[in-house]
Amino acid sequence: MRDVSILNIEEEKPDLLGELEDMFDDLSIDGPDSSQMYQMYGVFLKDIVRNPIVINGISLTFNRNISKHPICSGKFEAFEHIITRDNKYNGKRQFDRERANKIHWIRPIIENVSDARIKYFEKINDKGFNQQFYWFESKNFIVILRELNPKLLLITTYFVDKWKKEEYKTWFNEYRQKKTPLRK
Repeated sequence: MRDVSILNIEEEKPDLLGELEDMFDDLSIDGPDSSQMYQMYGVFLKDIVRNPIVINGISLTFNRNISKHPICSGKFEAFEHIITRDNKYNGKRQFDRERANKIHWIRPIIENVSDARIKYFEKINDKGFNQQFYWFESKNFIVILRELNPKLLLITTYFVDKWKKEEYKTWFNEYRQKKTPLRK
């Protein structure tokens, strides 16, 4: 006798966005240990370098210069930008546990842009380049890409604090209004 319960049931897709959690429970604010660094850089190499994300037929690229930062020495500068942030007081980049712990979120966020949880918007930056924002608002995390025709460049990712949150809400609403013309 056939088990009817398994017939005609569509296979459920996993909720990749809903499953996103920090990569490490014990990541120090001072920086990763060697095993954690190995795992984080491995994710970057797998998700960004070896298997580039393709958006509208354009492969995502990144800053391939080699970092001299003490934590990221010998690795790509794009990776440095993903796991560090500018220190407003001394102008140097310092390790950012929130960014680093979410390095594995970049690909799922970009690839699930059509999911209602991702707020996508574009904005021209102060140098005249169009930037694409993939904001996972409920998790306070954003991925930023820059259009450099014919390239699409990964700029950075970070945890969105309460001050930037209001700015991004405004930008998202402005973008949405431009893309959705009013009907008469």
